[in-house]
This record gives sequence, C-alpha cells and structure tokens, in this order.
Amino acid sequence: MSPECTVPAPSFSLAHATLLHLPPPEHVRVAAATGYQHVGFRLISLGRPGEPGHHLSDNPTALHATKRALHETGLGLLDVEVALIKQGHALRSYLPALETAAELGGRFVLTNVYTRDRAFAEDEVAALCDLVQPLSLTVALEPVSFSDLSTVADAVDLARRTSRQNVSVLIDCLHVHSSRDPLSELSRIPPDRVHYVHVCDGPREVPEDADERRRIAREARLLPGEGGIDVTGILRHLPANLVYAVEVHNPARAANLGAEVYARLALEKTAHLIEGMALDPSGGHL
Repeated sequence: MSPECTVPAPSFSLAHATLLHLPPPEHVRVAAATGYQHVGFRLISLGRPGEPGHHLSDNPTALHATKRALHETGLGLLDVEVALIKQGHALRSYLPALETAAELGGRFVLTNVYTRDRAFAEDEVAALCDLVQPLSLTVALEPVSFSDLSTVADAVDLARRTSRQNVSVLIDCLHVHSSRDPLSELSRIPPDRVHYVHVCDGPREVPEDADERRRIAREARLLPGEGGIDVTGILRHLPANLVYAVEVHNPARAANLGAEVYARLALEKTAHLIEGMALDPSGGHL
C-alpha cells in the first residue's frame, strides 16, 4: 500500500471517569502503560458524595507531578471536565481549572447543560467560548440523556446559535442510545464540529426512570461489545478521524480488576471494535 493510501492508526484517550479515583499523574501513567495516546482530567468537581477532587490549580506539587508525567510519557491532554451551564454557576469560577488545562496543553472543555432556559444556555455557552478562546480551548457540548440538553439535535442547534468557532459537539454512545436519538441525527453534525467521541456500552433496554439512567451512566457502564448499544452504528455515522475517548465508568469493576487491567481491557475492547469496522468497510463511514 502506498504511503498516501495508508489509513492513520486510531487514537485513543482514557477518560478520567473510567478511573476517577486516580490522581492525574497516576492516571497519565496508567494510560501510558496500557496503550493510550491521550487522557482526560476532571479538574472541575461536580460535588457528588464521595467524588474525589483533583484541583491542580491550587496544588503546585500535584501540578508539577502531572506536567512531569505528561512530559515523560508523551501523552496529550485531550479534555478537562466538567463546566456545567447551570443557574447559579459562575463561569469565571471555572477559570483556574481552565487555565491549568491550557497550561497542560489541553484542547477541549467538556460542557453539560442543566437549565431549561434556552436563552440563558445560549448566552452562557457563548460566554464560555469567549472565556476559553484566549486559552486556545474549544467547548465540547455533550448531550446527556438526563440533562436539559439531551439530544444530538439540541446540541447541534445550541452550537449553531452561539455563533462561535470554538464550540463543538461531543457524542457519548450511552447517551445517544439512552436519548433514543436516531443515528441519522449524527450525520447532521458538521464534520468540523465533532472531534472526539465517548466510547462505551450499556443495557439495550433504556430505563424510563431518569435516576436509573443516571446511575448506569455514573456507575454501571459496560465495555464496548458487552451490552446492547449499537456502538458500531453510532461510530459509522461520525467522521473517521476522531479521537476515541474510552469512558467506561464502573467503579466496582475497576476496583475488582485493578486500574491497569481495567484500562487495558477497555482499550482492547474498543480497539477490537474499531478494527472490525476497518475490516468491514461496507457499513460506511463519514
């Protein structure tokens, strides 16, 4: 095969939610040891009971250790999370974490919307884009099935209405399935507005209860190929040059297997799925 016809190898990121208990330096080293090229960090806590706080902006020792881990492993920081759009949440309160992300070479800030006031959401997303533009960060709007921005169509529309260049849409396989989004909606995302995708699996049956959907998303995700989500179908409706961010938040399973074993298994399952798509191009790919 000639060099110009060579298909680039897929690129993988270990989302922090997969191993949220690990401090960023350890998270980086586990990702590097198990074959990932990127990592994500949760530097903005959601304040949930028992959630570890990884606040590098006010911890110089941890920040130095994180810089060293990234430098020594050669991994890149894909994204930082979670900048909530919500009444009572001042965007500037996120700035220390966002500045730290930029200092570490981060590319995206993951954003969820929890307000039914669409005008407020539009203004806040636009303001967040303006806030992070000098930091060379791009806002990644993630539709979440139990949030107030729950569908791909809503996310695409909100991104368009902000009239900003540094805003994108982040697809999560579980939430696409749980929101019962038609896969055709994925094809409506402008290719230059989607840069990475959260890969995971989950139950085929979608619970009607929002609390149960929330529990599955935060505690009981499955590895690709283990559940009933059409992960391959979702990925085939997205551009082929994305970063595949493996987000399989299942703390009990991770603790049982150990961080490295779990991270490696998650990557192997995801890579196997991607390889299967490459071997069967009949399904198509944008």
